[in-house]
Amino acid sequence: MTSESVSISTLIQKNAQQNTQYNWVGVLEFLHEQHKQVQYKDCEWALEKSQMQQKINELEGVVKAQERVITDLGKRCKMLEVALRQERLKYQQNGQVPDYLNQLLKENIENQSQIQNYQTIPKRKAKPYRPLLQKIIQEVGLQSIFSPPSSPKIEHSNRPSVMLTPNQNVTSIVQNSGRQSPTNMNSTSGFPTHSRSKSQNINEEQPQIASKDPVQLQNTLRHHLDGVRDAYFFNNMSILATVSEDCQLKLWDYQNYQQQQNQIEPYLTLRDHTGPLFAIAGIEQRLKGIQNAIFSAGAEGAIKMWYFPLPDECDQLGQTEEFQQCRMTWQAHQDAIWQLKVNSQQNLLLSSAADSLIKLWPIQDSQSEPKQLYQFGQKNQYGHFVDSPTAIAWLQHNPNLFASGYMNSAILSIFDTENGRNVQNIKYLQENNTSAQINQLTQFQQSCLISSHDDGKLRIFDLQQSKLISQIICGNEPITSAITNLSNTIIYIATGNVIKVWDTRRQQFIQELQGHQSKYDENIHNLVHHGSYNLFASLGADGQIKLFSSK
Repeated sequence: MTSESVSISTLIQKNAQQNTQYNWVGVLEFLHEQHKQVQYKDCEWALEKSQMQQKINELEGVVKAQERVITDLGKRCKMLEVALRQERLKYQQNGQVPDYLNQLLKENIENQSQIQNYQTIPKRKAKPYRPLLQKIIQEVGLQSIFSPPSSPKIEHSNRPSVMLTPNQNVTSIVQNSGRQSPTNMNSTSGFPTHSRSKSQNINEEQPQIASKDPVQLQNTLRHHLDGVRDAYFFNNMSILATVSEDCQLKLWDYQNYQQQQNQIEPYLTLRDHTGPLFAIAGIEQRLKGIQNAIFSAGAEGAIKMWYFPLPDECDQLGQTEEFQQCRMTWQAHQDAIWQLKVNSQQNLLLSSAADSLIKLWPIQDSQSEPKQLYQFGQKNQYGHFVDSPTAIAWLQHNPNLFASGYMNSAILSIFDTENGRNVQNIKYLQENNTSAQINQLTQFQQSCLISSHDDGKLRIFDLQQSKLISQIICGNEPITSAITNLSNTIIYIATGNVIKVWDTRRQQFIQELQGHQSKYDENIHNLVHHGSYNLFASLGADGQIKLFSSK
């Protein structure tokens, strides 16, 4: 009985000690330790996932490199086959057989009479082999190598001898050419023509270009989920802001854009919009307390103003909830907004939308909704806005003026922001044509403006003379965008699935760049140029952004 009583007492004491350990503090500590272990395992899993993803990317790169090598070797084999067949046909036409062919024939052909017949094949018997050879050359893609060089055409001698220089205005060309009207333009280049004698050398009026390919692809940004519509380069920082139809605004640090092997990732993504985004603009100068800011708009008809952090201030892999709240939001239009343009000199913002209105807003550092200053547009006889604006642009020679193009009106309108009036209209077609609407306006030199049209033509307007002075025919595809380099000697034209490079000095196309993949019959949405470097970006319907550098 005594041993049983001792054992029972010891059990009671152990249970009492265990009960005293399970209190609220102990439970919280236990949960805290379990939470730390779970977080540690999550971090290990994320690290292992990133390492495996990196290995997968490396293996995919190796596979792609091997596929390129195999493709290249296949092309080389086809080229050798073509060369061998060409040599055989050549000897058949000449009626001669080389020694090594004689040896092969003696080994494979036992009848000597057949060898003699093979040696005396007439030339007309080689003609049936020509279609086969041409077909093989077309399959290999070597028409330009095996075809004879074409002689220069006489029509090139009519090319104008007056060349565009970075410091020369387009109006001087028109004055020197006898002030020819736009109807007398050259159908090939669009510039005024001058008569020349056929005996003059054509090469005298073609300056040599320093490089065969003046524009090169540097990097491709691939983190948008839908078509990229607009972008903005910040000149004082290596930051690129882009908007897409995936309702996201992304900020990129393109400081090392030349390293093609390194994939650039956005350091910040803003997701406050609920509809597709079509337009973006930025302001960089600190005027009246305004910091570096971004304006974004799209299908919602609302404009949002953002203050964004620099890449050093933001952790790319950390939490970014503190940067998701925009500074200001206001309902600017009743329909989708297509373009936003900022006048940093006067702190003004232009917005054009599908509701046939162009509105002017002040840029202010406050959370209150800004008040509309003026509204512009194409009016009918009753004073109603009837035509939707398709492109707007501020003018450099007068910061109070801006230009606008329309969907159904073949005119270029100039508006004054001081009084809100239409100061002039420039008509570029005799009749209104919906297939010739303006898609983008770009400043060219000091007082000229370049317009991109749906009819495949690039038109240049002289705003001082208020008329069309030149046009460039780029094909049948619509021109979605056109920009110039810093010296205004090169024009980059986005038409269809290619980017054509037009040299204003030689007045001809010097290069074609591959664009983006098609999506719903759309390819390149926009071209955006850097304000300080010869760097521009192409924005595609495939959700990619390509960075090009020019010399």
